[in-house]
Amino acid sequence: MRKLLCIMMVVALPLWGEQGDKDLFGAKKEPKSKFPGEYVGTYYGDGKEIKYGLQIFALGEGRFRAIGYNGGLPGDGFEKGGKIESVEGKLSKTKKGSERIVFQNDDEEAIAELTKGKIIGSEDGKVIARLKRVDRKSPVIGKTSTQ
Repeated sequence: MRKLLCIMMVVALPLWGEQGDKDLFGAKKEPKSKFPGEYVGTYYGDGKEIKYGLQIFALGEGRFRAIGYNGGLPGDGFEKGGKIESVEGKLSKTKKGSERIVFQNDDEEAIAELTKGKIIGSEDGKVIARLKRVDRKSPVIGKTSTQ
């Protein structure tokens, strides 16, 4: 429970405050990558299609952390108590004009391929998710705590 609360605070608190020049997703750690940011789309699993939110954070040295939210991103569909998954991965070589991260979690491997702001996620050659990049702005930017 404590770990979940810490993850949620790290992810959500910067969205509630003033963002300014903050590097929320660590893009400065991987300046050549377009992966860091937020994505929304559909996850295909267990015979169902569900709305899915994904946040990708650059950790540096070609490493990334992805946090997935069943129902959508926090503040946009994700419900308290919903399923959250976190996995780390590394950039992999790919064709020109796209990027790829290979994520490892226990015995599973998933691939996220990014082309023109859209991610296709796959496992064992099968598409498991289609997502597109979103750029959200906090409704409290520029407001004081009394407004």
